[in-house]
Amino acid sequence: MANSKCLNWFFGRGLAISCGLPWVVPPEWASLPRETKIKRIKDALRGEMDGPFVDTTPIRRLLYLLEQHTLPNWKHYFISTNWDYLLQREIQALHLAVRPPWLRNSHVFHLNGTVEELADNSNRSQFLLEEDPASQRSGTVEAKMAYKHIVWSQYFVVIGMSFECETDKFLLSALNRVEDDMAIGESDWIIINPDRSALEASSGRIAAALPRASVRSVCFSLEGWLDRKMPELREYGVLSS
Repeated sequence: MANSKCLNWFFGRGLAISCGLPWVVPPEWASLPRETKIKRIKDALRGEMDGPFVDTTPIRRLLYLLEQHTLPNWKHYFISTNWDYLLQREIQALHLAVRPPWLRNSHVFHLNGTVEELADNSNRSQFLLEEDPASQRSGTVEAKMAYKHIVWSQYFVVIGMSFECETDKFLLSALNRVEDDMAIGESDWIIINPDRSALEASSGRIAAALPRASVRSVCFSLEGWLDRKMPELREYGVLSS
């Protein structure tokens, strides 16, 4: 549909935490060589994703609500700064024969890399550690596609993402550099986080990077927001009542 609008979802650690996956890099790994550290992270996180306490019901609920209630002139695009691929796995579990009208792309774009192993990962984003400087980032196909889409987009939802670590600060800096010339400069953001201080901090960082953007803070967990049927999206005309 030529005149369709796109709602872009940014997922941070809050999504994994809501699914019972609060895993973080052990502090004793801090002094390991970079490649050794990355290998340990990938091995550990893959195991944690299949752990007995991981429950992806919140993701399934989100996808179900989007499938059932997204109005015909809207589509959804998923972007993650997480290394896990719980969201991608649940989309694959839908066994989509064709891309449904509510999805702009069935691929979850991982900006900081992923522990998912495919037969060919050559186009995927580079695996980045939280402490990596901006110079560590390289222009991969996946990251370039996501960035190009983001700067020309207007509507965003952020779930459990703080924009606090260096890799995420880089994204806001990149958006700030182009905000005068691209659609992102006058974008609309809904920030979801149950932690009031974290919510205010992430909202403030987005507002500072994009001073002409509209930023709306919603102090709820993902589960609580889903229980309320995401009223802000109904107000925006994204979802039916």
